[in-house]
Amino acid sequence: MKYKYLLFISIIISLCIWGYFSFQRKIIFIEHPTLEINSVFHYQEYIYKIKKGSIKEVTYNAKDLNIHALGHYQVTYFFKGKEYHLKIEVIDSKKPHIKETRSLKIEKGKKYDLKQGLSINDNSHQYNLTIDPQNFNSHKTGSYTIIYKVTDLSNNQTLFKRQVKVVEKLEIGTSIESNEKIVYLTFDDGPSENTDKILTILDQYQAKATFFVTGCHQEYNYLIKKAYQKGHTIGLHSYQHEYPDIYQSKNAYFNDLDKIGKMVKEIIGFTPHYIRFPGGSSNKVSKNYCTGLMSILTKEVIKQGYQYYDWNGDTNDASSNNVSVHEIISSATNENHQNIVILAHDTNAKNTTVEALPSIISFYQKKGYSFQAINDESFYVHHHVQN
Repeated sequence: MKYKYLLFISIIISLCIWGYFSFQRKIIFIEHPTLEINSVFHYQEYIYKIKKGSIKEVTYNAKDLNIHALGHYQVTYFFKGKEYHLKIEVIDSKKPHIKETRSLKIEKGKKYDLKQGLSINDNSHQYNLTIDPQNFNSHKTGSYTIIYKVTDLSNNQTLFKRQVKVVEKLEIGTSIESNEKIVYLTFDDGPSENTDKILTILDQYQAKATFFVTGCHQEYNYLIKKAYQKGHTIGLHSYQHEYPDIYQSKNAYFNDLDKIGKMVKEIIGFTPHYIRFPGGSSNKVSKNYCTGLMSILTKEVIKQGYQYYDWNGDTNDASSNNVSVHEIISSATNENHQNIVILAHDTNAKNTTVEALPSIISFYQKKGYSFQAINDESFYVHHHVQN
């Protein structure tokens, strides 16, 4: 009898303990919590279940969590007056991403860069690229398979193959408009804060553009890389954009062009061969410093492997700062060419250009145009040279 009584009491106590812990308010976390390096920490994702409460009642402290470094970290959760400690491991399990932003053609026997036209991204932001050229021969015309291997710090690897063509004579662009309705939206004088806003708008409208950059505001140079990685084209405008200096002679111009080319190469890995003259090829301001200079430069840049791009559409935002949004839209949407190269600017002073951009893109997209970035096959506009 005494044994049965003790057994009964034991069962009652066990049930009470079980009931206490079963119905107690508490947080239950997921198993093996991890976070990818350089990603955003969302505290809700690590909660499997909340007993006797709502996730809205949960707060947390993640001050010891370093999302930029691999390792184990503690995050503290607070719920109903209690602390819950979660151990999170920051990991790097994602492979680097590599894609071709444009095809690569190389002129026979000329200098080349096999990284040109590639975009590489990795969540650790640190990687090593090795190139296996196979039987590539820059002195023999043909199509070659190049193998690229990208390895990040955690030894995640991605292999990528592309075809590279060696041609007898490299011709960049064409003066003949294509049958396809295309807008080449181009921005001069950046990068700046407005460049980032423009990139966001271009993403929203699935549009590509070309940025003819300068070296005037290098604190924003990270946006050059960002634009390139998003599939936009980077072109060369001017390092200093000072007319009296760059247009005093042929050598002065090419010294400036070389400087902006080297700057861009440090950012995206190669020197673009798309350029825009400050003021365009038809500028008259160069005549103040060197008579006949543009007649020389327009021929010489082609000889040196570049192509220059003027425009047949204009936002008119260069006429002054804070040109009205209405005027910019009206000017930019006043063309009906099959291929339209629109001039715009992305300096910090061009806020109204940013505001007008969605309307400009929508206007042409509704008329069946696609917005593309300049490439080696793109239509180019050359103005009548006036010096």
